Amino acid sequence: MTFHPHMTSRVEGVTLLDNLRYKRWNSAITDLWHVSCARHTSGSYVSHAPRLVAILAKSGAGEFQVSHSADHDQSQDSNPNGNLFYVPAGMPLSSHTSDACELTHLDIHLDVRRIVEHCAYDIDRQALETPRICFTDPRLMTLARLIADECRNPDNTNALYGESLITAMIAALLGPQPETTPSRGQLAPYQLRKSVDYITQNCARTIRLDELAQLTGLSQTYFCSAFRASTGMPPHKWQMKARIDTVKAQLANSDMPLASVAIHAGFADQAHLTRVFRQIVGTTPGAWRRERAA
Repeated sequence: MTFHPHMTSRVEGVTLLDNLRYKRWNSAITDLWHVSCARHTSGSYVSHAPRLVAILAKSGAGEFQVSHSADHDQSQDSNPNGNLFYVPAGMPLSSHTSDACELTHLDIHLDVRRIVEHCAYDIDRQALETPRICFTDPRLMTLARLIADECRNPDNTNALYGESLITAMIAALLGPQPETTPSRGQLAPYQLRKSVDYITQNCARTIRLDELAQLTGLSQTYFCSAFRASTGMPPHKWQMKARIDTVKAQLANSDMPLASVAIHAGFADQAHLTRVFRQIVGTTPGAWRRERAA
């Protein structure tokens, strides 16, 4: 069966500046893009296959932000200057530029079935399923630049060299990792991801603390303390943030009245939404919508 990542995307304000450079390898597909992004360019993406995205070059005043929520202002999960993004299969991703810029980026779509069949080692399943948004890794970046050079090279007579680069990249990204433990009192990465995803998917309703504790196999007291140590806020505040993310998406993409937006996102009424929105964002929902429309 021929591998295909089945990427679904919606992009606005992006112009292709050069022909897409595409190559198929034994365990991956690589796409090399050179694009121009207009002011306030936005995009949303989801793929059936995991992928590594490397920003190889950027010029222009615009800041490029990537997020796995609808809120671009909360995009950087780690290093704000990171130029690598690992996206697990099925995880929605969104992007935004604050101003015009040009980007060259390499997308490496991974064929997990072929990787599992042919790797001489067991891949790290936790690494496979854990998103890494906006991070740095000199090894991966060096390999990405070499793979990009192979994408630009029309000569396929030395395919073994390109395959070796892909194999090295997979080993660095998904190979056995040094034993690590979460910081004392924090959730393990898989527990944090499960908790955050669950809150995001159910943020419009009341989420009981015992639901989250059971989800992670912890006591309610320990979960609440560990979640706060991991995120900097207690679970109920994270849920309010998730609701505000939902509200922002609706305000930006629909003309739904504020009262309806409030109810849909799980707030008691428009006044409740306005109060929480002002606390988190620093302005009212109506003013935020008008600013986005300007």
